Amino acid sequence: MPVARVAVSGLGSIGRQHLDVLVGRPGVRVVAFDPDPELRQRATDRGVERTVDDFDALLDLRPDALVIAAPDQFHLPQLEAAAGRGIPTLVEKPLAPGVTEAAVAAERIRATGTPVLVGYVLRHRPVVRAVRSALHDGLVGTPTSFQVMLGAYTTITAAVSRFATPEPDRLYRDYSHEWDYLRWFFGPVTRCLAVARTVSGVPHIEEPNVVDGLLVHAGGVTGAFHLDYVEPRGTRTIHVLGTGGSLLADVGRGTLTLRRAGDDVDRLQSFSEPPAAALGRQLDHLLEVAAGTAAPVVGLDDGLAALAVSDALRASAASGEWTNPSH
Repeated sequence: MPVARVAVSGLGSIGRQHLDVLVGRPGVRVVAFDPDPELRQRATDRGVERTVDDFDALLDLRPDALVIAAPDQFHLPQLEAAAGRGIPTLVEKPLAPGVTEAAVAAERIRATGTPVLVGYVLRHRPVVRAVRSALHDGLVGTPTSFQVMLGAYTTITAAVSRFATPEPDRLYRDYSHEWDYLRWFFGPVTRCLAVARTVSGVPHIEEPNVVDGLLVHAGGVTGAFHLDYVEPRGTRTIHVLGTGGSLLADVGRGTLTLRRAGDDVDRLQSFSEPPAAALGRQLDHLLEVAAGTAAPVVGLDDGLAALAVSDALRASAASGEWTNPSH
């Protein structure tokens, strides 16, 4: 197997998760950048071949592939710099703080011809793929509506340093995973409505920390969603209703319950796996893309579409009116 050099930019919580997967891959050598010397030392202790204190110096090492796990505001400029040097890159979500700047930069990035993957890792989870297969195969008939529940307070407690400085409205894009996989299931979002509020009495408060809303997809499927940074243990589920049955996926537990019209017994499937497994598949996919043997499963257009929904929901919550995602 040819040896691949993979670079990681940003050694916070998600960067360290990427490192742990990469250093265990045969034939992979890892280099990393972070401005914090303590984090660089920890990366060296984890088995990283070399660390640097400057992003351009990381690119000078001529990696075969790059993972950008830096704070959100650095995603886009680092991606542009890497694309300019022709380095296939996986950039963590969100692509940028907002869709307008991302759309302009995306044109320049496309012009380089460099492959770009966006880190919507749920597409690599077997339970999420099983939902899409069930819908594609018509196992619940024609989908009509859905309900999404997401309680993500555990993210804050697991990555306190990232959230040390509260940033208004980050909930919409921090959990844009939902806007990505819902588009993958049901097509583009054409209209959305959101109501947001901030619940007090919760440590590590974000503003808002509760968002509820409605989505309308181009194919006619409609649905409701709930996002929060309140629920202590966390929840991530999607319930889909169709003309021939329904399904309930618990993404956190990795289970899928299928209830088909005419069946007396629900069908329960388990896709439980360690949290790092999907991240490993995503990184293996990056290496395939870098080798030229695969095209990105989640690319620039997907990242832009998810950001467009995030921005539209934020605007809807501020105005109290329906909005239309666009980029």
